[in-house]
Amino acid sequence: MSRSWWRLAVLVLVAAFLVPGPPAAAGALSGAGFFGRWSAGGWTVGPRLDYAREGLKPVESAVKAGDYALAEQRLLDHYRARPAIEAGAFSQTTWPGAVELTPSHIWTLGSGEAYITTLTFGPGEKTVTADVTSSITSGKAGFFLMSRYKDAVIALVNSRSKGSGKPTLRLTLADGSVRTLIPTHDTYIWAAHPDNVYGTKYFMQVSDQGAGPFTGETRKAYLRFDLGGVTDVKKAELTLTGQADTAKDIMLYGNAETFDEATRTWSTTVQNTFSWEGDPGGFDWKLPAGADKEYLYQLPRFSFAGPLALEYQKTGDERHARTLIDLMTDFIEDADTYDDDQGAGSYPGNLHAARRLQNWIAAYEILRRSPSLTPEANTAILKTMNRAGLYLQVNVNGTPNKMQSQKIMLLHAAVYFPEFRAAPAWRADAAGFLSAQLDDSTYADGGYRESTDAYLRGYLRQYVDAVAFMRRNGIPFTATAKLRQLGRFLMDQSYPSGYGPAYGDSDSLDLRSTLRELGELLDDPELVHVGTSGRSGEKPAHTSVLYPDTRVAISRSGWTADDSHLRLNADRGNHSHPDELAITAYAYGRPLLPDMGTFTYSEDPRAEWLRRTTEAHNTIEIDDRPQTSTADGGISHLIANPVFDLIGANTASSAGAVHERSVLSLHSGLWVVSDRLKPVDAATHRYEQNWHFAADADPSMRSGTEATATAFATGANLTIVPADPAQVSSHLLDGYHAPRFYSVENAKYASYVKRAAGRTTFDTLLVPSRGAADTSVTVERLPVGATPSHKATALSLNGGAGVYYKSWTTKASRTFGPYTFDGKLLYADAGSIVMVDGSSIERAGTTLVKAPAAVKELAVTFDGDGTVRIDGSGLTASTDPAEAIAIAAPEAAKVILNGVVVPFERAGTLIYAAA
Repeated sequence: MSRSWWRLAVLVLVAAFLVPGPPAAAGALSGAGFFGRWSAGGWTVGPRLDYAREGLKPVESAVKAGDYALAEQRLLDHYRARPAIEAGAFSQTTWPGAVELTPSHIWTLGSGEAYITTLTFGPGEKTVTADVTSSITSGKAGFFLMSRYKDAVIALVNSRSKGSGKPTLRLTLADGSVRTLIPTHDTYIWAAHPDNVYGTKYFMQVSDQGAGPFTGETRKAYLRFDLGGVTDVKKAELTLTGQADTAKDIMLYGNAETFDEATRTWSTTVQNTFSWEGDPGGFDWKLPAGADKEYLYQLPRFSFAGPLALEYQKTGDERHARTLIDLMTDFIEDADTYDDDQGAGSYPGNLHAARRLQNWIAAYEILRRSPSLTPEANTAILKTMNRAGLYLQVNVNGTPNKMQSQKIMLLHAAVYFPEFRAAPAWRADAAGFLSAQLDDSTYADGGYRESTDAYLRGYLRQYVDAVAFMRRNGIPFTATAKLRQLGRFLMDQSYPSGYGPAYGDSDSLDLRSTLRELGELLDDPELVHVGTSGRSGEKPAHTSVLYPDTRVAISRSGWTADDSHLRLNADRGNHSHPDELAITAYAYGRPLLPDMGTFTYSEDPRAEWLRRTTEAHNTIEIDDRPQTSTADGGISHLIANPVFDLIGANTASSAGAVHERSVLSLHSGLWVVSDRLKPVDAATHRYEQNWHFAADADPSMRSGTEATATAFATGANLTIVPADPAQVSSHLLDGYHAPRFYSVENAKYASYVKRAAGRTTFDTLLVPSRGAADTSVTVERLPVGATPSHKATALSLNGGAGVYYKSWTTKASRTFGPYTFDGKLLYADAGSIVMVDGSSIERAGTTLVKAPAAVKELAVTFDGDGTVRIDGSGLTASTDPAEAIAIAAPEAAKVILNGVVVPFERAGTLIYAAA
């Protein structure tokens, strides 16, 4: 048992003895259960309030007199008069439509659908135009329409199939030009006919009526536009023509989801927006049929509380206070029977109860003086928050971010509600847990146990806020060293742009503010440097890094936005994908091989493909089956050099074969990926090597070489060149890219399939370019005598301008093309030589490098001014031919060894400077 769980158990036992008298009865918490019951000079039911606290004596007097109505009034009086106590922040401060729509019990999950405005059609035919600039510029290329009110009126909105009055999107660009588009897809879905397709109809129908989130008469419409090649939009206007028998209000939402009008139906649509408008019961706080399953968890978190409470604070308009108070008490009434002990305080469990408590505490600080807050409502809300604290104190969850959130909110409750008798136990429990949990949530190397950078970023973000909160309130936090180590791990994962690579269940988030604030909190100048994009702090002393326990390696050329970054993983854990040995790559300001994201946690086929298949990642899928995460594997080595990195990794996560992957990363701008497959039997296996691109990459594949090149309209591009085009089946296939949660786009990926029995290989050259992709790149396999490629592989690059060699087996002197080499890896071109675990390189019988003994790693770079740069670990300056390395450098004028100018001796075309 870990120290944190032991401490938690002990504190829970201690807390049980802090409340005098027997506990309240199970079920809905009565007045006596909360205030206590006094009889015959003693507490027959212990109160949950600490009447020794200043200001609570009038409450205690009312309770002892048996007047619970008066006790409720006196308790409200106390909180209205109480000085402000730090209440923490809302989980959300803005939420599209929250102020306008939540009072009507209309709610949207996530940001994939964002409310824009309400349009009115009818009576008769009308054409309406809406400004949708913010939606288009935020990456939402689609829209959906939904009835604002529950009524029997049906709006008929012209579709793109209509002869006239089609939907149009008018775009005004930065150069003043105007483009007018019609939808590439539009349709509607109908609950009463869940499997019907309406993509070719002249009209899109919109309607909603009856109680509950929808009925058989609910119809929603969807439109999507193709914005390929469109940039710098300054204004966007959507024009729709529709009709209705009487005035019909229709909500317009921006939508970030791709769809096909030929297949979209009610049954195939994961819905994120539902309406209980006009339903006397309001939200039922449950999961509507067909909704994303996160709906059940997110709605009870009260994300809308922030916007409503802050609007009330800003305007003083009691409508907003009444709305939020009514929603809180409605939730209590609906959910109070969820759990016998904690009721609405725990619904529907762990993280969700914590998030709700976060939002309720922050809201209560604003609402406590509202005239709309009645004594009865106030008591009900306080009861629920008290029960939430008791639940969070004892509930245990193995997921780090959930437990962290629970204890942070427990700590906030302890500080904000000193009137609660359990507050001191909550404070001790939460503070001890938060200091100890970092040991449980991280590996020995400092990596995070959940395989996702978005969750890690959120985890660290919460620690930044929590530790600062603890310091302000005199609460000790003792795990700063471990927190710093975890912050460095996130820093290493980050792209040079400061965004996350979006591995696992994640989207690419800007990590910089979290890194900066963590650096300031811990006085860490390297975190500050990365968090401010180099404007402050100190540049990290390292670039590339290996996390052997977390099973991640990062090759990085530097810390500016223009540098390169390659991540290779064999990581596992909560929120991981079946993506072992997957690569994400970034260069010249752009992710060139991104992770394709998550989209949603629902069983949507696109989300299932993204999250559940190996095919959706930049690795090799074996026998059409996703990897498992129970077999052996890991990162075997990272050799880091100022000029290059060499990463080796392996995984047995596919039943058919062991996959080994080696990546040579040249910081000058080149990656070579060598894959070896070792099957477990003599059968023929199918190996599919995939390379994925962003939706706007516009990739193409050249026949013959089968090289794939991206064609982004601006900025960096990538060329992918396979070494054995004739041995693979090559295709550009249709996949998906989810750049953000609840957003998904069609995206192409390059697939190279090989069917083979016995050991086999893939060798692939990846060439990033600052501008247009270099389509002249060539790769040709060089025979290595009679040695097969699964033992030693050699490639001629760009017609002999460069050479690459890797030995998969015991090193030996081997010849390939004009070269002879005795080590494990070689790369050479006109300006550089890279060697790993070797001592001799010859080209056409002429010595290029000759060392008295094998060198672990060596890079030699020849500058045009005669400077020779030598980089390698364990090297020292020496000009003694008996000890030093001979290097062919006939034009050498100066030698720099590991950054320091050193003397050298010349012997013909060879120089001696390092040993």
